[in-house]
Amino acid sequence: MALAPGNEVVEELYPANLDFNSPSIGILGKRFPGPGKCQVLDLGAPAESNVEFFSGGSCRIHIEDLYRSVIAPGSAHGNAVAPAAIAGALSFENAARFDLILAWDLLSYMDPETIELLMARIARSCRAGALLFLSVSTRQMIPSVPAHFSMSRRGRLSYRVATPIHTISNPRYSPTALEGMMPGFRLLHSFLLGESMQEFLFSFA
Repeated sequence: MALAPGNEVVEELYPANLDFNSPSIGILGKRFPGPGKCQVLDLGAPAESNVEFFSGGSCRIHIEDLYRSVIAPGSAHGNAVAPAAIAGALSFENAARFDLILAWDLLSYMDPETIELLMARIARSCRAGALLFLSVSTRQMIPSVPAHFSMSRRGRLSYRVATPIHTISNPRYSPTALEGMMPGFRLLHSFLLGESMQEFLFSFA
């Protein structure tokens, strides 16, 4: 379920494109791809660079585009938080066993009940030790639509936001609050990037 929209802001506060060193991406680059097979659940929009990030190994990537299917106003499930609606929005098979979930900044655009339903469904398809990556803004307001993220094997992460930019209130979920909404996941690493962005890596027990 999307959060309520706010006011328009000047674009200088939210540059349309940013590229920066990402400690989390550096960690993922060392772990994935590695020896053996892995399965990745990407909850964001399709991005060729993210597929290429895992192309050197035996990783299988499943892309859901959660904003389009669940969060966006007018989406098939945008106003529903019933378990059946969440299950219907996720197309991966019950037999899938994921080693990595890329959630980007998407949880900031969902209310706690929806996050709980979504993560309970995903948790059933995670292997022990699976990682979940989140990127969150520390600002009071955030762009009204999620950014498009691109990963690089050089340990860099870039994002692009739609313009003109409007804002919504940022729920600014704490790691403790997120753990309470994500059964089985515990905070592994937290990285503050500058004054306005933070990365989290969670591990699934």
